[in-house]
Amino acid sequence: MKLPLPFYRLLHRSYSRGSAISHFVNLRVTPLAWMLMGLLGVSLVMGGNLSYSVVILFSALLSGVLGVALLWAALRRGRVSVRREISRRGVAGQPLKYSAQVKNLGRRVLREVALLEVGDDARPGFKMFAELREPGEEERNAFDRTFVFYRWKWLMEKGLRWESGEISRSLDLDPGEEADVRLQLIPRRRGVMALRDVRLVLPDPLGLFRNCRRTEVDEQQVLVYPMAYRVPRFLLEGGGERQSGEEQSLAWRGEGGEFLGLRDYRPGDSRRKIHWRTWARTGTPAVKEDEENKVARYGLVLDSWVHGSSPQKFEEAVSVAAGFVQSDGEPDRLLERLAVHGESGTHQLPPGTRSSQMLLEALARVELAEEEAYQELERGVQAMGREVKAVVLILCGWSPERQGLVDRLRSSGVSLHVFAIVHDHAESLPDGVTALREGTIQEDLMS
Repeated sequence: MKLPLPFYRLLHRSYSRGSAISHFVNLRVTPLAWMLMGLLGVSLVMGGNLSYSVVILFSALLSGVLGVALLWAALRRGRVSVRREISRRGVAGQPLKYSAQVKNLGRRVLREVALLEVGDDARPGFKMFAELREPGEEERNAFDRTFVFYRWKWLMEKGLRWESGEISRSLDLDPGEEADVRLQLIPRRRGVMALRDVRLVLPDPLGLFRNCRRTEVDEQQVLVYPMAYRVPRFLLEGGGERQSGEEQSLAWRGEGGEFLGLRDYRPGDSRRKIHWRTWARTGTPAVKEDEENKVARYGLVLDSWVHGSSPQKFEEAVSVAAGFVQSDGEPDRLLERLAVHGESGTHQLPPGTRSSQMLLEALARVELAEEEAYQELERGVQAMGREVKAVVLILCGWSPERQGLVDRLRSSGVSLHVFAIVHDHAESLPDGVTALREGTIQEDLMS
């Protein structure tokens, strides 16, 4: 159902304000306080009959306890500085633990205080709220499709970069005293995670309400690597038969070990293997023949075009790509190039290294491409195909444009291993393209 934009603006404004109020309240009201307030509500309903004097006394007692606790928490004050000692890298879905040094900057003693790292605002903007659709939204009832509250909840969930961990242990700080505490958060999404807000938690003695005061803390950034799927043993079959000479030598790295003898020079042999003394003595080029221990080089290409796809498919494609990067530990193969649709150039590991950190950092920062650039990507893959044994192509969806890209690359002689993120196996894919269904991607990879 397509609703008018003014109605969307009204809904967005209402949901945005409601979410802000809910966040403010939940940060300061404990579950125990909510339970007591529920009991107070029940007692007030039952206390409508004045003959229930016990109920009236119970209601008065609850009201007094809640009122005193709320006033106590509201009047608590404190001023502290915080300095984090946190890793500059994390992984989506894995808890990130770190320490923080807190110092009491005030003149009063702080008793039973704690620290809590507060996350960024996850509320979506108006354009995102009006244009994006929750998966399965068309199957909801008319009321839900009209007020799209479930879409708001879905976008809030997707916009949450990280979850706050538990509140730190309680501290007692004299004026000017310092102490170390342990904090934890859980990154939910890859990318740059900005930590800006650490709150000083000042609870009332009963633990019903708490005052949350801002602290003096510097902003820090953590680069969150994408979650990686487990990828099975990757075989680089094919590709080498089409290459010869210099192209064949480029697709492999390594010189091998034990010396076996001399043989005549063949086009494509490395100049470093030429045995110059034999050439000078006989006048015929000869090369040293070793027991070769070569490492097959391969490249990874990530599709990021938004058309015919979705943010969910794109994130799944990034996680599949991260799986190939992290699984690159076999002695006979080396992933050393990464190309991303919509980006100029490729990310290439320096010669002689097997570190995947640089490629993971590139995957952590990659964004969806709004413009189609398959011709430019095709030229880059063809150039890559002349220097590597094979190319792994990960598509975030399937469309005629993607079909044309695969066909043209295969016709040019590039050895391709194609994976496509699809909604289900009902989508028709040609032979040679491995379908990875949303929700069962790990199973599809291992099968």
